[in-house]
Amino acid sequence: MRVKIIVYSLLFCCLASSYRVSAQTEHQRQMFKALSDELRRNVDSLSIKNLEKPFFIQYALQKGRIFQVQATLGGITGINEFPLSSMSVNLLVGNSYLANNNLSNTDYRFGAQGDTAPIDDNYDEIRRRLWLLTDKAYKAATEEYSNKMTSLKQLNLTQEVIDLPDFTALPAVTHYGKADQLNYNRSYWEKTARDCSAVFKKYPDIHGSNVGIEIFSGEIFSVNSEGVQLVHPVRLVAFAVNAFTKLEDGEEISDRLSYYGLSEADIPDAGKLVKYIDEMARNIMTLSKAPKIDESYTGPVIIEGTGFVSDMAALLLSSRTGLVAFRTPLKSGGVERLMEDRLNRRILSGDISVRATPKMKNYNGQTLIGAYEIDSEGIIPEDDFLLVENGMLRALLSDRVPTKKIKTPTGNRVYAYQPQGISTRVSPGVFLINSSNGLSRDSLKARLIEAARNEGLEYAYIIRSLPAGRNAALFKLSLHDGSEQPVRSAVPARIDMSKLKRALGSSAESIVLNMIAGGIPVSVICPDAIIIDELDIEKRNLQNTTKLPIVSNPIMSN
Repeated sequence: MRVKIIVYSLLFCCLASSYRVSAQTEHQRQMFKALSDELRRNVDSLSIKNLEKPFFIQYALQKGRIFQVQATLGGITGINEFPLSSMSVNLLVGNSYLANNNLSNTDYRFGAQGDTAPIDDNYDEIRRRLWLLTDKAYKAATEEYSNKMTSLKQLNLTQEVIDLPDFTALPAVTHYGKADQLNYNRSYWEKTARDCSAVFKKYPDIHGSNVGIEIFSGEIFSVNSEGVQLVHPVRLVAFAVNAFTKLEDGEEISDRLSYYGLSEADIPDAGKLVKYIDEMARNIMTLSKAPKIDESYTGPVIIEGTGFVSDMAALLLSSRTGLVAFRTPLKSGGVERLMEDRLNRRILSGDISVRATPKMKNYNGQTLIGAYEIDSEGIIPEDDFLLVENGMLRALLSDRVPTKKIKTPTGNRVYAYQPQGISTRVSPGVFLINSSNGLSRDSLKARLIEAARNEGLEYAYIIRSLPAGRNAALFKLSLHDGSEQPVRSAVPARIDMSKLKRALGSSAESIVLNMIAGGIPVSVICPDAIIIDELDIEKRNLQNTTKLPIVSNPIMSN
């Protein structure tokens, strides 16, 4: 596996004060001076007699500004615009072979301590808060290390587990990402929120709706005891709409429409948003009048649209079942089932390949919010990293915690979008999923009908979500005449790897979805539909739902 590392100077391993400043702004110099001075002091002085000293300390400081506006039925319900500042301290004691991590949680940032940071660039206050957080992190780490040493004496561990290092050391790195000012038109977004939320005035049978807009721009400064100095620009423009209605039998019909970008231009203009929201509202009303599902169903289905892509991404990002290397904690029970045990075995249907392409910034003219050049540890990831080849698992994304089969970090530990805190997670940035034998929509439908007939069924189902929508609707497909009828009160089972492995085909058309998964900006390029050979769809139990309000919606009388 080829991983490129930016190395500026090994002098940084000694935390030399002559760090590179020519590419920094005055603001950045002030932030790095506060972080580096306090880091150096704790590296030199932090210790407790007869306890392990820290061998790794990492400081992160986020400075930014956020704008938020919420609206309902044409009126602003909330508006905020303010600076944000937060910090975190991550600390490991012992050494890279035997550290305090991997006992109950294998995320080496599990014990990280966080707090708010001063809004002003106050050198003394930044150091004071780092001092207290570092002290707290060190005491927690030494306690965890002591518990781990006790567990090592008591647990029945294989020699392979005992010999596995806890952490991977990296060379010194400097990288100052360019943080361009994110300009936005506040009055435009306030008007857009009002206009978009006003759409629901035409639909009095919709019981609740809201429009939310959030714009965040900032920087994350990071230093560590290995000599790392990084600046990561952080920005996001998010637009979301939620709406629901409730029926006489207690069932709720809802949907969510969302768009994410890195600038105002990445979000559809107000006129298009109004159109999309009107379509969303009409879809909710159509589903509210649909008949209930007749009976439970087991058989082939087509899943299409952004709901499918979102579920696919969540599955592939899972630490246990996805394309992320996972280290089993020492204190863990139950069955150990790791994806790395399936390397070079088939996990998806034979036509599907999956790549991580973190540096891909746009696709067919659409901005990809997950793209990045360097990860939170200073590792430059590969441009095109093959994970699944024609259904066969070839590699996994990994961080600095080695596993039995994955020893090298891949440069995919990235910062989460978390304006009021700092966290990281392993993520591809951009998932490129394609099929070597994609089918047209008509061919997919024909294959679904054939598969259902082979099962002796009279109908099949299509699970479909609107463009940019999240909640899927169920359509009953007649095998007799090919007609589709929306139905409700159904609960489809979630897809998993075993179902994707037996997929009967996927679409030749791709869809791009920008999303936030576990706080991480991720962009997914994926076939927009797939046929699952067998999926359970159960009837929803509505016995414990509440009744409608006694008095009708006041909008009806306006």
